[in-house]
Amino acid sequence: MRLITLLALLGLASASPASELLIRDFSGVGGTSTATFFARSPWLVEWHSRPPTAIDRDPSHLEVHLYAVDGNRHLGRITRHNGPGRGEMLIEQSGQFRFVVQGQATEWRLRVYQLDEAYAQRLKDARRNEEPRRPRR
Repeated sequence: MRLITLLALLGLASASPASELLIRDFSGVGGTSTATFFARSPWLVEWHSRPPTAIDRDPSHLEVHLYAVDGNRHLGRITRHNGPGRGEMLIEQSGQFRFVVQGQATEWRLRVYQLDEAYAQRLKDARRNEEPRRPRR
C-alpha cells in the first residue's frame, strides 16, 4: 500500500510543470562572451550588477547583448546600465544563444530561467498592469 501511495504522489508531482527552472547561471567581472546555451520559448534572463567592492568609487557600467549561435546574429541588447542594479527580460524565441557582456568596474550575474507558457503570460499581464514581480532569494 505504501508503494502505491508513493507512486501516486510521484505521479502527481511530475504532472504539474514548474513555472520556472534555472537552466544557466553566468557570473564575472568585466567583459566576456558566455558559453552557449539552449532555451526554448519562453525564457527569462535576469541580470544583477554591482561594484566589486564596497569602497570602489569608479563608475560601474554593464551592457549585455544576446546573440543567436546560428549565424552569430545579434538579437538585441538585454541591458545598458550604470551603477548597481538588476532587471529581467522575457525572451520569446527558441534556439542556441550566448551573451556578450561588456562590464567596467562591475561584478555581474546572469541567470537564465526556462518558463512555462502560463507563467510567461502572467509576467506579461503583470507588466501591462505595472505590478512588481516577486523578488528571488
